[in-house]
Amino acid sequence: MSTVPQNRPEYNRFTTGNFSLDEMVTTPNFIIFIFELFLCFIAFFINLMFITIISNTTTLHRNLRILLISNCVADAIYAISRYMILVPLIISYLFNIEITTTTYCWLAKSLHHWVLGASGLSFFVLVMERSLASFLYQSYETQSCYQSGFILTGFQWSYGLLIVVANQLDLMGTPRIYPRLPCQIEYSTARAIGVFVAAGFCLNIVAVLTFRKMISENVKSISLLVPVIVVMIISNIVSTLTISVNVIVYIFVRETPESQRISVMTLVTGRGNEISQIYDICAVLCKIAFCWAIRSHPDLHKKWKSLFGNSKIGPKADRPNLDVMGLDGKKLTFTVIEETQHHFDSLAEIWK
Repeated sequence: MSTVPQNRPEYNRFTTGNFSLDEMVTTPNFIIFIFELFLCFIAFFINLMFITIISNTTTLHRNLRILLISNCVADAIYAISRYMILVPLIISYLFNIEITTTTYCWLAKSLHHWVLGASGLSFFVLVMERSLASFLYQSYETQSCYQSGFILTGFQWSYGLLIVVANQLDLMGTPRIYPRLPCQIEYSTARAIGVFVAAGFCLNIVAVLTFRKMISENVKSISLLVPVIVVMIISNIVSTLTISVNVIVYIFVRETPESQRISVMTLVTGRGNEISQIYDICAVLCKIAFCWAIRSHPDLHKKWKSLFGNSKIGPKADRPNLDVMGLDGKKLTFTVIEETQHHFDSLAEIWK
């Protein structure tokens, strides 16, 4: 390992031991970063396509479309936030330079936490909207109201913003566990994250019980969205488990003497905090899986295929001629337009 230059205080502030900038990002970090960026690239464009698809469909209620678009927007912004965080770290690994500041990385990670918190409630708000549709079944589906959709979306994004604010308030006066590169620092606390993980878990349990009741009653409006909801449930379970591991690790490290924290953290999470990357990979895979699950809806699947020019089962020219012909050689089956014309032609023959 290289020797730390003593004439760079900004460097010493973000590093520990005698690691150089490129050594702060480990080789396993770099490999996982590249793989994650590739997945984020796919997730970003797939979500953009589904924003367009959902916006143009008319088979889904307006409130349901608002919630699905909101989730796609959150997932697309998530991919952008990951690029904002990972690209500077990759540059540090490749060129041994640091191009960011703590302010930039704080903004990037705050955006990251905001959209994660918002998407974490997607399952809850979706089930609540479908529950409202079932309760008001006599008029809900025929009305084009959108107030409840915006209210649920506002609640969803306000919850994510509250996570960011609570983290910053709890972080005041709390020393960081150990210094890192700006985009490696966690601008959050295990206590605040733990509280909101528990709150989100409780809300999603309520949603699961409601969803189970709706399935048992064979509510058609929810049955078509079962694949989407299953992906959301799996995503929430995986997120809760992986975040809980990180929270337990941070709590455990904070309880150790300050002089031992660096060695304990390195031993448990890896020098590059590789253990936290399990969550990052799982999160972006769930973003892709969400869009793939949306394709299970017949109309959305048709519109998805239409983007690639193959929405129809087959060209009409290839279909057999099913017209029934009479003995006189005239057609006995008509389209609506042909039937109307045949009617007036018959009247004209009569009145000649």
